[in-house]
Amino acid sequence: MAAAVEEALKKAALAEAENAVKAREATLAHVGYPNFGKSDHEKLEPDDWRHTDRRDDITSAELQLAKRCHGAHIETLSQEVTAVGSHYLLIHYDVPYLNAETFRLKVCGLVEKELSLSLPEIRSRPSTTQAVLMACAGTGRMSQKHRFWTHVPWGVDSFGCAEWTGCSLADLLKEAGLKPGAKQVIFTGADKGVEGGKVQHFQRSLSVDDALLGHVMLVYRMNGEDLKPAHGAPLRIIVPGWYGMASVKWLTSIEITEGGWWGHQMEAYSFRRAADDPGRVPLTQLPVRALMAPPGFPDFFSRARVVAPGTHRVVGKVWAGAVEIDRVEFSADHGKTWAKATLERKTGLFGWATWHYDWVTPAEGTCILKCRGFDAKGRSQDEPGDDDFNWTGMGDTQPQMVYVRIDPAAETTGSQINLIPETRASKSALNVATADGAPLEAELVDALYRSPGSQ
Repeated sequence: MAAAVEEALKKAALAEAENAVKAREATLAHVGYPNFGKSDHEKLEPDDWRHTDRRDDITSAELQLAKRCHGAHIETLSQEVTAVGSHYLLIHYDVPYLNAETFRLKVCGLVEKELSLSLPEIRSRPSTTQAVLMACAGTGRMSQKHRFWTHVPWGVDSFGCAEWTGCSLADLLKEAGLKPGAKQVIFTGADKGVEGGKVQHFQRSLSVDDALLGHVMLVYRMNGEDLKPAHGAPLRIIVPGWYGMASVKWLTSIEITEGGWWGHQMEAYSFRRAADDPGRVPLTQLPVRALMAPPGFPDFFSRARVVAPGTHRVVGKVWAGAVEIDRVEFSADHGKTWAKATLERKTGLFGWATWHYDWVTPAEGTCILKCRGFDAKGRSQDEPGDDDFNWTGMGDTQPQMVYVRIDPAAETTGSQINLIPETRASKSALNVATADGAPLEAELVDALYRSPGSQ
């Protein structure tokens, strides 16, 4: 990477880090507990349709969305780069199959010179490759007991850190020439559908200031290969340090306006106290989050992890967008006590960092593992609790929980391990599984199923 480009990216990362802190402060002030909780929502909208007050109440719409939009495989957290096939995907409408040979990107609006660029013309521009951690804004939604908004029922697994190759959006905008009064950049994808009763293309926007920072990319390669259709081929944008909804796939046009546009995908991706909240806070930069690749191996049905007694190196990743990482802490007793993990260097300005902890297990029994991240700006992950609430179930950062059974028989292929209690619990609704006389204590069932994708 050329020195000038690297310096520009560092400058952009510093600006994004400051913006991330401001965004987190605004979020906590508006929907952070104890400033705001479920009881406050019910005072605002006592007659609001209540989707659920149980984590096992999954609607058919949520199930359908879960099958269409897949998370990453949690074990890939042991790898430095997320494989294309394991990177999380949220596809709102149908995947549009665009012809790369006839493709044109339109740049229009408040510009001195409108552009219509072919894919070869875009590929011929100076390019960079960045490792960028991307996560969905709905990450951890299923950790929230009270859900009022039907959307993809994400656990902790809507993440991916890939190497993206493309050209600079800022350079393209400078070439087009921004006219006086230009304040907003609207990105339109080719994917089309109905949402909120309105026919629309997927659209998002950035302020001109954000678009010109120098880190936003027009991307055509992922992990060294041409983009696959599901990941936005032939062209998409990547907004490093932001939640994934900002990185519009199947990009067809970039329109510069005087501002004021607030489309459905801007409204949907916001922190709200109620369905109609004039003080909603837009989702922008990523918070800090640590995850672990679960140790041992899983039971197929319940996903309970099984390990032999001894010392196990637990490996994971931590990210905070453009903000540097301070530390990661690990717990083997459901968060009663915490120990500092070993932290390695971050991969790039907008990637993730590897951490590890050498866990000495008890001789046998059950442990609930957790991890949490802290960044250099003082941000940390939320403590788990049903008092945390926002109407859209966005931006949850409650720590991942991993349920582990320690059994000497785990060392021997063909040996028998009694996982009947876990299997029974996994076949029951949560309110049944935690009732008196249930095969597992409520705390253990909660650990198994509070954060789907953790196991």
